[in-house]
Amino acid sequence: MALKIFAIAIILFLAEIVFLTTKDFKDSSNGRKDIDFTDITFENIHSYHVTKEGLRAKLEASKVLKYKEHAKIYDIKTEFTHKNRQNNIKANEALLKGDTIHLLGDVNYEDNASLEIKSEDLLYNTKTKIVTIDVPFRLTSQSGNVVGTNLIYDQKNGTIKAKNIKYESEQ
Repeated sequence: MALKIFAIAIILFLAEIVFLTTKDFKDSSNGRKDIDFTDITFENIHSYHVTKEGLRAKLEASKVLKYKEHAKIYDIKTEFTHKNRQNNIKANEALLKGDTIHLLGDVNYEDNASLEIKSEDLLYNTKTKIVTIDVPFRLTSQSGNVVGTNLIYDQKNGTIKAKNIKYESEQ
């Protein structure tokens, strides 16, 4: 009896080998990757940075998708204090990758020194502290309004360079 079971097992094993040697295998390494999986997802974010001096920063977002190489943040509203200035930034979406923060869709920056910048696309390099806008923008300050198509703001030097601008005085 045991010999019959062993013979049946051998026949099944041989049948499997014959089946495997005649089967064409698919190479999945060349296939398209239509789905981009996140490592971590957070929703309805309310984050606060509190020190002994008080509230230093606040961040709200509807969703954060953390990938291996970058992160995407949606419906961003942030308030933070930098060099005794209260700053507010809002955007529909942000892409964080390496040293850059790329804000997209209805980007609005305001500080308590009466400076406001509005655009649809803003790129900030955290290492060089340079803000770059390559699409139409509107800069509003106590001195007046500036509308243009390209802006580079160097926070270290405090310089602003803009192209194709139109200045409107508040006087």
